Amino acid sequence: MKAKPVFIIFGVLVVITCAFLFFSGRFLSRPKTNEVYAFLQQFNDQLKKGNTDSVLSYFEVNKKAGVLRRLVNVLSNKADFKGAKEVLLSLSLTIEPEDIHIMNNEIASATLPVYLIADSIPTKVSVLKLKVHKTSGHTYKIVHVDANKLAIDYATFVTLVKAKQLKDDAIYDPMTLAAFKTAEQLKGKYDSVVWFAHMDKKTWFYVVKGKWDMSQDIFRYKDTVTEPYKMGLVGPDLKEIIPAEYDLIHNISGTFPGLVEVEKGDKKGFFDLQGKIVIPVNYDQVFPIDDDANLAVLRNGDDYFYLKKDMTISEKTDIKVADFFPKIRKISSAYNLSDNALSVITEYNSRTDHGAIYVPPSYLADLNIIAKEEDFKNPLRKVEFEEVSAGYDVDLSNSKSGGETNWLQASFYSIRDYFLGGRSEFYDKRNMLVIDKKRNRIFGQDFTTDYSPDGGDSYSGKCNIDNIRQVNDSLYEVKIGSILYVQLYDSTKYIAGGPYYHYLVVRNNKMVELPDNRNFGFTKYVKLDDSYMNGCYQVQTSGTDGAPDDVKTVNQLTPEMLRYMKNEIYADYAYKFKDKRWQSVFEDVSSYYDRQHGGVKEGNENVNDSLTVIDKYNINWIVQKLKETQSTTLAAK
Repeated sequence: MKAKPVFIIFGVLVVITCAFLFFSGRFLSRPKTNEVYAFLQQFNDQLKKGNTDSVLSYFEVNKKAGVLRRLVNVLSNKADFKGAKEVLLSLSLTIEPEDIHIMNNEIASATLPVYLIADSIPTKVSVLKLKVHKTSGHTYKIVHVDANKLAIDYATFVTLVKAKQLKDDAIYDPMTLAAFKTAEQLKGKYDSVVWFAHMDKKTWFYVVKGKWDMSQDIFRYKDTVTEPYKMGLVGPDLKEIIPAEYDLIHNISGTFPGLVEVEKGDKKGFFDLQGKIVIPVNYDQVFPIDDDANLAVLRNGDDYFYLKKDMTISEKTDIKVADFFPKIRKISSAYNLSDNALSVITEYNSRTDHGAIYVPPSYLADLNIIAKEEDFKNPLRKVEFEEVSAGYDVDLSNSKSGGETNWLQASFYSIRDYFLGGRSEFYDKRNMLVIDKKRNRIFGQDFTTDYSPDGGDSYSGKCNIDNIRQVNDSLYEVKIGSILYVQLYDSTKYIAGGPYYHYLVVRNNKMVELPDNRNFGFTKYVKLDDSYMNGCYQVQTSGTDGAPDDVKTVNQLTPEMLRYMKNEIYADYAYKFKDKRWQSVFEDVSSYYDRQHGGVKEGNENVNDSLTVIDKYNINWIVQKLKETQSTTLAAK
């Protein structure tokens, strides 16, 4: 799944992670390392004593007290991440001065090692990231917590502890135990057996020739190939069905019953379970369709063919994508992908990776409906495994077209991935499928819909708008209704929802999103006109004296929002704001971080030489709009 391009650099994934952002215009002396160190030592002492209420007082709490209490209970070994009182391991924080970094005049960051400890298991080191705010002369508060890695490591460690305590038959299905033994026999002929597939009480083996390292979390979103390799498939009788000559072999029956998709280079094809090549491995895309006479449409470059129901392939045919698009399976109706993923259970040849691996039909990955690989809850493993999907909903029932012209047609779909374990309940994204009638191609792109610090929620507000338009011959502008967290100069207000702008181009016959760290992304790629003044945004104002927050919908950019837009352009080039409030608003923008060496880099006193022609035009345009509202703000502050 594509990583979301969050504007806030410390955006996190897990439900217990919390961000408490402060707003201050005070002029304070710079935080001192020794003071921050002493503050965190006291914090750690209270954790060790289990004084939950005392520990909570170290945070600048806004609305997340319940979430914080969960985290504090974990850190003080009173409960696990799910709230269970019976914990299987203990955590121990260590604090050293070298773990502390002074970021600016009000903020220090700390990256603290956290030791995960249990009997008979090697200790594991994870990390907890904090941001500490200097609130007055010698007083500090924790304002930001990133426990993402800790939650994931915790879940993995719990699995190891449980596995150590249980016997094999209490964890694994007899089919899995038998597959472990058979895999050992196959290692004499192959370098690795990486997966098992169980169907009709028989087991198939995914084999590899070459070096394959499953300890890394990278390859096709899961495994790392450290040297050239080739994959094959061995049947229940231990005879080779698919020779070890392919880059990837998909799930059995994943696209067509009894067939297995394979990939070699950028080409796809299919074998049957008797080892016969049914579709030669020389097609760029294979689209299964619901049709009276045909099973699929095959694309090879600009040429299209039909796969007929008798498994023969037609001559090159003059077929238009727009005509067969409605017939493509998994496109025209809502469904839960979990049933497909587990129709044939494919699991790791591993005693610690307990998920059921799903390598979906290649066309679904090409269209960004699902990642190249996904892990689902494995019904053959009796130990609870974190970080796997419990369900994967593709909601096409409310899809709607946007930007339809005589050459372009687009549809937007909602995709929700439900997770078990230490992460938030679900991830929600929007998918866009574009039929480019000029190129006669289908393009797919997925978009994040939550840019708030916590992340993961689904946006369903009044400003939930999906739209695509062509800016010029090569540039597409896409608006997706999203949860936002755009701080305004007034510290009691922020933009909570509205359109997030994405800009895309087609390169090498693929749709590519251009990089953009701005919440108002149109200032980077488009010369503004009055049409950009209009738009649906939800502005949230903090309530006073315990009153609920007020949320208002505005249909036009306000002077406050225009000021933010203008200064956001400067922040994109790490401008050193003189105004403390603007410093606070933009402190987490990625341009202020040294990616090569880590840490925060010094801001730039002047960024005029870095501004593009579009940047300069848009700054002047915004200034003119501010003048019309009696503002005299002419430069960044």
